[in-house]
Amino acid sequence: MNNILGRITLLLLVLTLQSFASPLADFKLTVNKKNPFEKEAVEISFVAHQKDKIDVMFFFLTPKKSKDYKIVLLQKEAEELAYHEKKTRFRYLLFPLKSGKITVGFDFIIKVASDQAVAQVYEGSRDNVKWIETDNTEVKVQPLELNVKKLQRDVALVGDFKLSSKIDKTSVKAYESVNIKYYLQGIGFDEFSIEPIEKIADVDIFKDVIKHYNKATKDGYKIQREFSYALVGTKSFTIASKEIHCYSPKNNLYYSLKTKEYKITVKELPKSELLDTTDYPKKEDYTEEIKTFLIYLIIFLAGFITAKIKIPLMRKNKEEFLDIQNAKNAKELLYILMHSYTAYNLESYYNELENMVYHKNQTKGFSTIKKEILTTIKKRK
Repeated sequence: MNNILGRITLLLLVLTLQSFASPLADFKLTVNKKNPFEKEAVEISFVAHQKDKIDVMFFFLTPKKSKDYKIVLLQKEAEELAYHEKKTRFRYLLFPLKSGKITVGFDFIIKVASDQAVAQVYEGSRDNVKWIETDNTEVKVQPLELNVKKLQRDVALVGDFKLSSKIDKTSVKAYESVNIKYYLQGIGFDEFSIEPIEKIADVDIFKDVIKHYNKATKDGYKIQREFSYALVGTKSFTIASKEIHCYSPKNNLYYSLKTKEYKITVKELPKSELLDTTDYPKKEDYTEEIKTFLIYLIIFLAGFITAKIKIPLMRKNKEEFLDIQNAKNAKELLYILMHSYTAYNLESYYNELENMVYHKNQTKGFSTIKKEILTTIKKRK
């Protein structure tokens, strides 16, 4: 009786596995960890190997969207092993956003075309390019199941980070600004909100954040951010030390980043410099210190206003994307994408452009990459 039940169980298992197979290609979906913590980097790999060698084959894999995780494409590599034998590998970076069991699904499509259909693409002029006619097959892929562990403490950052600071001076005159910068570097989850400086009574604080670097890797996002502050007060004050709580999945360690405390001495201006002592005001109504304050105020307001009006201006010219079209080389285009088009999720093109710039690994022409980027942005508008 036990032998019969064992054979039935084995038969059902084989049938289940076969239901996810395809006569066109063999494929395998793997993950480097199945029990990650919340917001811990997970690498997913999918390899498809052409089995039917009659025609040309193209593989397309798309992860299903979910509020339970964030997932981005790290790399797609296609290799021609032999005539009509293609092997394609997809690598993704995933961050689970909640604890418990989550399911990660994929849509896998195999497109098949004859040699004649592929050859027809290159017929005619550049203005008369034809799309490849293909037979498309949607193949069922068994989804991944992850058991996500809950973090035991509330943390602001998940990953391995360092924080440093630099201040220009600690003694100023009233209305003169104190300028301080904080530099955050590390690798981990890139969606966070931290404030190295909290509100200070009777002190005006102006802030700007610059993302110098935000690149997806299999271990998480490589991050470099700069937090710039200008503080203006009329009396001495203290920039308090602050603790930012973090968790390192790599070391399974809770740790803190602690900012320095700065005591700022503010020298009050004599009343003679602030008030007129005659019946008629002088031609210049403000002291040099107040002018300095106004200059910094204008600079920060300009940044704020620019952020507000940037979207309408971009929309006006968005049809043409002149900045992308006018890019002369891969380095210039990479800079434009990372500073003006981060909302379009173009990380896969960052890798291609970086390989072209820094590693001279050129699998596509610069013009081809530029056209693909323009097409992608127009689709995601």
